[in-house]
Amino acid sequence: MPPATSRIGVGVDLSEKMLARAREATDDSGIEYRHSAIEDIDFPANEFDAVISSLALHYVEHFGHVVERFIIVLQMVAPSHFSVEHPVFTALAAQQWYLGPQGERLHWPVDDYQKEGPRHTQWMADDVIKYHRTVATYVNTLIQSGFSIVKLSEPEPPSEMLAEQPDMKDECRRPLFLLIAAAKSASQCGYPILTKSGWGF
Repeated sequence: MPPATSRIGVGVDLSEKMLARAREATDDSGIEYRHSAIEDIDFPANEFDAVISSLALHYVEHFGHVVERFIIVLQMVAPSHFSVEHPVFTALAAQQWYLGPQGERLHWPVDDYQKEGPRHTQWMADDVIKYHRTVATYVNTLIQSGFSIVKLSEPEPPSEMLAEQPDMKDECRRPLFLLIAAAKSASQCGYPILTKSGWGF
């Protein structure tokens, strides 16, 4: 944030319950909470140092639109961090293991991976809509909007968790989350970018 303000961050969520839980967890007068869809954020240019979005963007229909808003409000300071349910996980709406005759988990089915769009799932409520995108779409949309990819991660449970919860071993058989760290590229800040001629896609 610019030093002229005492506000250290803004939390945005469409759910009043999530905002209430965030207030309880933080109890910091420097954090402002706004009840809003992430698609509707409207802040001045260069307002923030970084954006952190945790497991929210797979609920957004127009990912590119949101990313373009992120670029506008960001200064070129620190990487932003985005996490979504992994496209291997969202490809099929069922989001369930393929089970054997004894209920054993045989494999995680992946189908219609290249067919992007809404998936009607059952997750803590009936008919939750998630939007499936490929890894390439997530990465390329960020790049085309003016981000440089800093790191991409497909984490698995840490060894300590696996030791305490042996049932978590199946979470190592397919990625559950996709994490991307991305920084506002120099070209978005008025700086020249040096390239080697002849390179590209």
